[in-house]
Amino acid sequence: MMEHPETDIFRLFHHAAWSPEGAPADSDEILFEDFKTGETDSNTSYVWGTHALVIPAARRSRVARVFADYRLPTDIALEAANSHGDLKIRVARHNLFYQHERTKQRPDCKIAVCISSYKRLTDLQRQIWCMMDQSYPNLHVFAAVKGIPEGTYRRTVLPLFEHFIHEGRLTMRLFPNKNQLSNFLDTVRDLDVSGYDLFAKVDDDDLYGRDYFKSVNNFHLHLPPEFSSFYCGPGEYLGARGGYPFSGNGFFGCFGPTLVFSRDVLEKLMICEQEPHRISKMSPRLRHAGYGFTEDNFMHMIMLDTGSCNRTRYIQEMSLPMHLVIQTGNASVMRGGLVPGDFQGRNWNISINRDNEEHLMEVHHPQWHDVIRILGNRARRFERDDGADVVSATDKAITLKWDCWGVETFKKREDGVFLLSGSGKREEPSPPSGKKVAVLFVATGRYITFWEEFYAASRQYFLTGHDVHYFLFTDHTEVETGEDVTLVSKPFYPWPMETLRRFETFLKVQEELQQYDYIYFMNGTLLPVAPIGREIFPTSRQGLTVTMHPGYYKCHRSAYPYEKNGMSRARVLPSEGEYYFAGGFNGGRAEDYLCMCRELAGAVRRDLEDGVIAVWHDESHLNKYMIGRHPLVLSPEYLFPETLDFNQKNLMAIKPKAKMIVKDKSLQKRGGHTWLRQQI
Repeated sequence: MMEHPETDIFRLFHHAAWSPEGAPADSDEILFEDFKTGETDSNTSYVWGTHALVIPAARRSRVARVFADYRLPTDIALEAANSHGDLKIRVARHNLFYQHERTKQRPDCKIAVCISSYKRLTDLQRQIWCMMDQSYPNLHVFAAVKGIPEGTYRRTVLPLFEHFIHEGRLTMRLFPNKNQLSNFLDTVRDLDVSGYDLFAKVDDDDLYGRDYFKSVNNFHLHLPPEFSSFYCGPGEYLGARGGYPFSGNGFFGCFGPTLVFSRDVLEKLMICEQEPHRISKMSPRLRHAGYGFTEDNFMHMIMLDTGSCNRTRYIQEMSLPMHLVIQTGNASVMRGGLVPGDFQGRNWNISINRDNEEHLMEVHHPQWHDVIRILGNRARRFERDDGADVVSATDKAITLKWDCWGVETFKKREDGVFLLSGSGKREEPSPPSGKKVAVLFVATGRYITFWEEFYAASRQYFLTGHDVHYFLFTDHTEVETGEDVTLVSKPFYPWPMETLRRFETFLKVQEELQQYDYIYFMNGTLLPVAPIGREIFPTSRQGLTVTMHPGYYKCHRSAYPYEKNGMSRARVLPSEGEYYFAGGFNGGRAEDYLCMCRELAGAVRRDLEDGVIAVWHDESHLNKYMIGRHPLVLSPEYLFPETLDFNQKNLMAIKPKAKMIVKDKSLQKRGGHTWLRQQI
């Protein structure tokens, strides 16, 4: 220092050294040289350092003035002053200062892994297994599942992960879908997470290396507790070439899947969710960044304000293999069409308005089984696209006013599935007892053998408590009947005219039928076996009652045997039809049913004039007539086959509930089809 009085600072090292290897011998002269600003590279651990500096007493006031003038971090201020000539700094040619390798400045971090998954259950399953296999043990996974009805969630998702939940490694809950900020916060909402240091945002569909959280922890050990981190740099992308997986290098401009928040950031995000006006004050442009882009930008802004570091250089220096791979082949939830447009419109900005949430409920209705989606005050079925207004909604029950019929209330069971309240009865005034009901039964030729057993069973089970009258259409004159039976003379028609001209037959007594409240046709092979009550009465909006065909129950629409011949009035277009109805049991309010009979009788007559017979005769015309209408649809328990030789898989579940069976005409004891049709 005496030889160089002009030097303000003597620095005792070039770069970090962990041992005195290569140090000068005792006999060597200790030499210093001018420090040249910027002569460092990526391998230099410390570009500048404020430790191991010697400041001569005579120069201390000068150094102090530099710090007062340069309002910069100490390291940068010294380097800037040296480059501007405000300070003269010399550095030792050999490292004269050695330090122990840094020890951990804080204990291992406890990490909350936060996964919010919408619709993609297969991705969620893979990601949870991936997180359970992480090499870093001090973590817990918090999963918020969205876009799935509760019944399906309980049956198909929870059983896969119950062992992880019981082990205390996973917390999984079902939520309605919300804006992206709220979806993330749902992962830890209302939970005690005070014991966690970091909160990692993990995408359900990207591929995280097994040491991902080990590297996150090691990086944060050298950061202040209030710091967050992210990865924004070179990385791998997984795409596809010709349908085969293919990975390539790229740059992670989108760092959303790698955000790791400190507790301070998480708390600020929660405040901003409850007070969205704070977001626009921080950055007005975020209000208009577009659905799916806003939240990551906003989260990053909070991180930067609190303190944040990019992990990119650390990952490169550590040469960590397969740190993270972004999948490009998967449809983006936010921008790839998985989120419906009406939902995006409501969630363009961050909001806690419950009307903007998307709820799903699985419903078992006496006539159908479907999923209902609720957004705001509107609900819609998926399978049939029926709409309804939401009258009221709670966690236990929901009341809907359907556009095409009345009001219904559904109550939730313990398994999360909603049932129509009142044991399957609609929440609207039911028709009073004592209604006049006409039953139409055709028994010409050898089919008369079915009448006696049907009549006895029907009087026992069918609409007891109502005034039921039977119209027996037959060519037999010597039939013993009671006062509740009217014989209608009808000639026998050869197959298939007997069934094809059915509606024409009924119209012969339409004046008498107009005196009744309800009319029901029951096929000659039907046999009631359990009480059938007013649940088969359609509302005024529905008008008609039809029954799903047991052979096509729960089958895909492509299997339905609709009429395809464009020459027939019964033709159903490929875009039409939801169910396939059987012709064996149908009916409804008298006025609506007679109107249907008149129209279908005319359609059959015009087909015959053109030389056309629909593939399934009256049944084909019935299915055509129901297109665009909303009748009361009964399940096959009202037409359950006597012998289960088709569609067994779908029918077995409702077998115990069968109310009417369809006798098997092919059995030898009944003579077979050809005998009954008098073809032999």
